[in-house]
Amino acid sequence: MVQKIKGKNSKATVKHLKDGNDLLTSEKNTANKLGETFAKSSSCNNYREEFKKMLKKQKEKIKLNFKSKNGENFNKLFSLEELRTSLSKAHYTACGPDNIHYQLLKHLPNSSLEALLQLMNNIWEYGNLPSIWKLATVVPIPKPI
Repeated sequence: MVQKIKGKNSKATVKHLKDGNDLLTSEKNTANKLGETFAKSSSCNNYREEFKKMLKKQKEKIKLNFKSKNGENFNKLFSLEELRTSLSKAHYTACGPDNIHYQLLKHLPNSSLEALLQLMNNIWEYGNLPSIWKLATVVPIPKPI
């Protein structure tokens, strides 16, 4: 800054950086190494396990506020058209523990679709999912060798 005031321009840049025994000379490699180093130094991996557990418990106690005062599209309630579009794109997969197939949902009358939409919007607005929706059956399929 002082040099600029005096009218002298200096371009102080990192010419090269040493990484172990390697000398990094390109700007891209130097920038990547600096970024990697800063990411590692600010990572949670540097904390002790007991601290990470305590931090996790503390963060989980914070009640999320899903009620936004802004009008972005991603914060708005779902529309009937969005529900219909989503159902039309759903694949014929096996039902979950709730025993509800997409095939059933795709053939609901309008009054039932509106009730489903109201349920979905309540879940979106208040963040309370039916507990059965949190369950899944995962079948591991080994890769062929």
